[in-house]
Amino acid sequence: MVHPLASRLVDLVLPTECAACHRPGTRWCARCHFALQRLELGPDPVPVRPRPLPPLMPPTHAVVAYADPVRAAVSAWKDADRRDLVAVLGPLLDRSVEAALVAAGWVDRPVVVVPAPSSPGAQRRRGDAPLLDLATWVGRQPRHARLRVVPALRQVRRVADQSGLNIADRRRNLAGAMAVKPMWHNVIRDRYVVVVDDVVTTGATLAEAARALRRCGAVQVVGASVAAAQRHERV
Repeated sequence: MVHPLASRLVDLVLPTECAACHRPGTRWCARCHFALQRLELGPDPVPVRPRPLPPLMPPTHAVVAYADPVRAAVSAWKDADRRDLVAVLGPLLDRSVEAALVAAGWVDRPVVVVPAPSSPGAQRRRGDAPLLDLATWVGRQPRHARLRVVPALRQVRRVADQSGLNIADRRRNLAGAMAVKPMWHNVIRDRYVVVVDDVVTTGATLAEAARALRRCGAVQVVGASVAAAQRHERV
């Protein structure tokens, strides 16, 4: 017989409800799994271009549209301590990174993967860096043995919460806000880089990340994301 305290501890460590629909007994239920598949943008990850396209945004691939249940999964993963959802989101980002590598012709080339940085406040609130963990999961997959995942980017000034801003304000908010950390300059310089994010909305985050990486000397930058908001065009 399992002690009640032990049972409660297991519930804390292993969530017992679906992150999207709250069905008990599983982190991600079959119904939400099939709903996620219906959100796929194509048979394979597709290039996406937000409208209007930020001038510095790198060529970027995404797997699914940003709608429920994906939206609920991303929110729970980042802000509700559901880090177990790396098992759901990791394979999606893995597919997107692979598509970006194939499109760029980098499959057999050593490549650096850099997650878009969280704000210092968000990282303090969460206690970790979920996107770095997700990128690290991708980098550990056998087919990605030539990838090196590094947290090379940081925010160098305070930025507002992007969620309440329009397209133009998002771009202004992030312009010049990122830089490569000095300890990673030699890793980024003269390298091919994939910058990753969880969701592409206006493209402002990936554009600013790519600008900072190029300024540090990256030879070429492409992007990969789990999801893309509906305001985009496929190319």
